[in-house]
Amino acid sequence: MTGALPFAVGDVVDLAEQHYCYGLGKLTLRIVELGRREQHSDGLWIHLRGVDLGDPRGPRQRRVLARIDAVRPAAVQRPAAHLPARPSWTCTGCGQAWPCPDRRRRLLERYAIERITLHVYLGTQLAEAASDLRQVPPALLYERFLGWLPDRRGFSEAAGGPTGG
Repeated sequence: MTGALPFAVGDVVDLAEQHYCYGLGKLTLRIVELGRREQHSDGLWIHLRGVDLGDPRGPRQRRVLARIDAVRPAAVQRPAAHLPARPSWTCTGCGQAWPCPDRRRRLLERYAIERITLHVYLGTQLAEAASDLRQVPPALLYERFLGWLPDRRGFSEAAGGPTGG
């Protein structure tokens, strides 16, 4: 049960209801993890973890078992939003721990002249994540959400602008 798959982590795929377990209706999924494969009487299936992009409540984490030969590229590849998916706090765009490197870069650019606003925003996100990620030590959460921010002198430089006091 090995071989190359026609899809990979990061791909957005569509699955018809009859070709996956654990849900109803058509599923549009951005794949964040490929799991084990299983041989069944009707073909080879694979466990997938991803972000359901078609959920009316917004992007949500999903785990499904899908027929490999029925996984199709999505008709429209949506740009990666790089937003947190709760309760795991993984990135909806790339599946890494949020805030991922891409989101960090975008936040530094957006808040280049509003350092305090960025600190408040990330502090609020840290407080929200702490309630979902109780098993993660507080020091690690701090590093993940605030510890990567450059100090005052390097803030504009990290965002790609001139340094300034």
